[in-house]
Amino acid sequence: MNIRMLSLLAVLFGSLTLVGCGGGGSDDPVETPEPAPTPIEDNNDNTDNNDDASGDNGTDDLAPTSYQFSDSEGEDTVSYTGQTKRQILISDLVAEIAGLTEDAAADVLSQLNFYFRYDAATSDELTPKFSLDGETLLPQSDANQFTYGAVADGKDLVGKIAGGDGTGGGETGTLVSDFFGWQAGLDADPLPVELVDYLFAQQAAEATDGVTPQVATTAGDIPLDTVTVSASGLDYPQLIQKFLLGAVAFSQGTSDYLQSDFASMLESEGGAAYTEAEHNWDEAFGYFGAARDYGDYSDDEIRASGGRVDYENGYHDSNGDGLIDVRSEYNFGNSVNCAKRDAGSAGNANPTDYTQQVFDAFIAGRHILAQASAAGELTGEQQAQLDEHIAVAAVTWEKCVAATVVHYINDVIADMGEFSDGKFASLENFKNLAKHWGEMKGFALGLQFSPESPFARNDDVRDSLRLILERMGDAPVLADGTQAGVDYQGGTDEYIEELTHARNLMRIAYNFDEENVENW
Repeated sequence: MNIRMLSLLAVLFGSLTLVGCGGGGSDDPVETPEPAPTPIEDNNDNTDNNDDASGDNGTDDLAPTSYQFSDSEGEDTVSYTGQTKRQILISDLVAEIAGLTEDAAADVLSQLNFYFRYDAATSDELTPKFSLDGETLLPQSDANQFTYGAVADGKDLVGKIAGGDGTGGGETGTLVSDFFGWQAGLDADPLPVELVDYLFAQQAAEATDGVTPQVATTAGDIPLDTVTVSASGLDYPQLIQKFLLGAVAFSQGTSDYLQSDFASMLESEGGAAYTEAEHNWDEAFGYFGAARDYGDYSDDEIRASGGRVDYENGYHDSNGDGLIDVRSEYNFGNSVNCAKRDAGSAGNANPTDYTQQVFDAFIAGRHILAQASAAGELTGEQQAQLDEHIAVAAVTWEKCVAATVVHYINDVIADMGEFSDGKFASLENFKNLAKHWGEMKGFALGLQFSPESPFARNDDVRDSLRLILERMGDAPVLADGTQAGVDYQGGTDEYIEELTHARNLMRIAYNFDEENVENW
């Protein structure tokens, strides 16, 4: 990904509904905005970069090339600390699951709910599992320790999941429509939180039942060497992580914060340097997970697959203080998948540049809100431009997720191609299938959470997403032709056909290039 001049981006799907009223309220403590990194040098000529978002004064006020904004006195106005903390909680939850071993006495549900139903009153002084080899992390507590509470006071995951926590009280995330795409273990009209609880319960049972499943391979039956994968091929850490990146991060970013009534939020939030409008936009950006200088990274650097020595691990000490501030100098979650898909199409005839498109849209929209906040008014022209940036940010972010679903459909089909005579080629073949299927299904479930989605245009196109999820099912089809212990009609060949049809529906919905779809 190369830095380009910012410009007004065209709306990717002309028929998408643009921004509406509502959306999330303030989520971060106003007293803890994160420090801005040192500005990044940009050698590109910006003279033609005319956002012209300044309203009626007619001036060409250029937006920055990194996510840095300050007030008239130079004070940083960007804050999304709560979102960073939730990115860390998701990461730590997955690390907790990965560390499980067979233990009949373990209270696995409590271990997992520590992160999902996080209790700040008892845990904010604790050090996260999240770490970077050889790096000292910021922010730190008064005791000079990297702690949950230093990143942000309070916060949990369950309070921000789409559809709410099931109690009808407290904070809740917006659902675009009914929640669909998973049936096993759930009642009619379920909420996303119920799927999380079901997966937690299943993982707890796997880790405490004292049973070691046997995997039928061409070399004979081999005992499964992990408690995080079920005999039916459910990889719980993958399913849970990818689902939460959709049901919490993507949902909150696109369905709540980007849908705010920004024009009515131009007053200072609780005396902070930023307005409520600026803060809500920042919170959406925080859920996307990009570093503030995301545009200065190559795709390989974002995905920690090479590049410059001081960028190659997915983070960079942008202000040169010798520390890594997780609030501004690290790339989390969905922002990394954009780079993976861009890298995966780089050698094709029509390569994608989702990283730059989504970052440009986030910066351009925030620039408009900074100007409107300073003026105390969001003009009609600014609102129209902002609506375009909202649509581009949301849909491009979703395209990164959707392209990742396509990538894992391809992986699952390739894994199934290794089957021989109704058996797995190896234990690794079975575990790869479980991993790739969990990532495919977990990400695919998240595609229902944005009102800007091509699948949100009307009931007919939404039914296409229902069909995609139905074709995937609630478990992979194994080498013996069973799915969740039941014979799959048509066997493995039919399931591959179903996944191929699902992939084609994805290509049509997002107007993906056929070569990219084949090669992701």
